[in-house]
Parts: sequence; C-alpha cells; structure tokens
Amino acid sequence: MSLADKLEKIPQREVAGSDAYAAFEFQLMFGVELLFEQFDKLDDFAVLFEFHDDIVLLTGADSPSEIEFFQLKHSTKGNWTLAKLTNNSKKLKSGEKAQSILQKLYGNVDEFSGYSKNGHVVSNAYCAEFGQSENAKFNAMSDDEKAKLLQHIQAVYPGATSSCLDVLGFRRTELDKTACHELVKGRVHSFLQSKIGGDAFQLEACTNAIVGQCRLKNKKLATDVPDAVTEIVKQKGISKTDVELWLTDIASNKNAPEWSFIQTHLGGHWGFLEANNIRLAYENYKVEALDSGNDAQNALVAKVRQALDANSVTEPIGAFVDGLIAMADLASAAGEFGYSGAQLKAMVIYEIFRSQQAGTVQKTDTQHAEENQ
Repeated sequence: MSLADKLEKIPQREVAGSDAYAAFEFQLMFGVELLFEQFDKLDDFAVLFEFHDDIVLLTGADSPSEIEFFQLKHSTKGNWTLAKLTNNSKKLKSGEKAQSILQKLYGNVDEFSGYSKNGHVVSNAYCAEFGQSENAKFNAMSDDEKAKLLQHIQAVYPGATSSCLDVLGFRRTELDKTACHELVKGRVHSFLQSKIGGDAFQLEACTNAIVGQCRLKNKKLATDVPDAVTEIVKQKGISKTDVELWLTDIASNKNAPEWSFIQTHLGGHWGFLEANNIRLAYENYKVEALDSGNDAQNALVAKVRQALDANSVTEPIGAFVDGLIAMADLASAAGEFGYSGAQLKAMVIYEIFRSQQAGTVQKTDTQHAEENQ
C-alpha cells in the first residue's frame, strides 16, 4: 500500500483535537517554523496540522514518499526526562492506562511503517538524557536506557525492534507558548528578507496572514476531510507551493505604490471626502490583501480582475474606476460580499497599480539573498 493510500484509508485515532487546540499557538507557530525550515531543503513537501499527530511533514504533496511526525509538548515544569516521556499514569474512561507520549508517537511510526522517516517529540524544554542537545535520536542514549525504552514500547507494540530508536527522537525549539508570536515574527522577517529582500513588506500583516492560514488548517476537523490525498493536503496542510504563492503575493504587495503616487493619476475626479475615504480604505487593503484565506475578499478580487482583464486602463484613473465599477456591476458584488463603495474603489485601484507597476510577478527567488550576490 502506498503512503498516499495509507493517508487516505487509515482512520484518525483522535478527531477532537483540532477544535480543542485551535488556540494553542505553540503548535501553530512550530508548523510555521517547519515550513520555513524545509523550504530550501525539499523540492516538494507539505506540513499538515492535526492529522494523525500534532504536526505531520510529507515529502511530496500530491504523491508523498515519506512522512515525519511531530508531537508538540509545551512544558512549564522544567526539562523532560525519559521517565516523563514513558509515563503511563493517566487513565482512560475504560479504566485502562493511557499510552505514554513515546508509545503514541511510535504508534504513528508503526502505522505508517515503510514510509516513516522520523517521529519527534518537540518541546520548549530540553530532555535531560540529551543534555543541551537541540535535536537527538533515542538511539544516542546509553544501552540501559535504550533497553528500557524498547521494552516500554514493546509492552504495547510487541513487534517493535531496536531500529525504532533510530527513528524516534527529541527536538527542542526556542518557541514558547507565552511569547511565540514575537519569535515567529522574527522568523517571518528573516525568511522574507532572504527570499524577496528589503523591509518594505508589512511584517505584522505578513505574520498574521501566514499564521492565520495555518490556524484554518488546524481547525478543520480531520473527520470532515475527503479521502483523496490531494484534498487532505489542501484542507489540512500548507504545501511548498502555498509558501511560494505567499512570497509572490508579498513581493507583489511591495510593488503597490504609496497613495501619494496614486493621487497624481486620479484626475481630481472625486471630492476631498470621498478621496480621503478611498485613501484610508487603500491603506487598509494593502494589509488585508495578504489574507488569502478571506473567501469573500477572494471572490470580489476575482470579479475585479476579470473586469480589468476585459478593459484597458485609461487616465484619469478616478473616472476609469467609476466607469469600470458601473459597467461590470461591481457595486452589487461588493455589497453582496459586505464591502463598501470606498473599499471596492480601493481594491480596484490596488489591482490597477500593482499590475501596472509590477507587471507579471516573476517566480520568487528561492535562494538566499547572499548567495545571489
């Protein structure tokens, strides 16, 4: 059975986690970190949220060949130990002991045997057996510790062999539940600088847009996802292609000019109050345009672009915008999607000037900036 077949057919063990942990930023932020980390390492990949584990990394989005599991464990009580990771003290409703953290992790590795590349426990704290190591496999422990761990896993999975310790590992991340947003914002800033250069992008807006997309994937219940692996990735994951589209949108957004430049082309068509309302709406939209998860906005933008594709832009821009809106009946669509007249005009202006100034956005450079100098 292929990995795609397994992803489509093996049922979820726990399906309520998506909603229960929708606000657990630590998990979401690590997913963002993993996206950036893998971007230059893999030609094709997808990071899935709350699908068989907290985070799953697929090598290959449409036809996956390998899978990695990440079980997120935030700690406020100091470092982890092997004893904590193998603790079975928690009981289920049936009265039976629940599986330990490492038994659960191995369960996923075993379920996807033949394709499981790694299984990681990820935490903001260290694991005492590994000292200050940021990333270690359990095969690096002493022989006595390895024997105890293998025996612990075999208590639930008798077929487990010592080779599973080559796959299972512990990873420490700098992210912290109480301050992870600021840390990830720093990651976003470094990533965008390396890929598109400069600092003209709206950092907070970019961070919120990227994290927001991951949050949507996290909240989607796995039981509601269709069987096809492509739909699983689409609804529960972010692929490398998605990240490339983010970069293209952000790079394009940088090319959207300041209002002072736009104003010189409007032709005095609007009075001061209307022009000022449109200006304010434009400044807001430059941020909102990065939110690719806004379905209403996407639908209206599609209609605006369709109208622009069918018409050549003429000056003065103000008169052209009003004429285009009337001709394509965009005002009705805007009202249907909850947008005001000023917001609609700002959206049209944004699309005009972004495309006119930027032209066709080239494929975003995927090499580090310093490597191209």
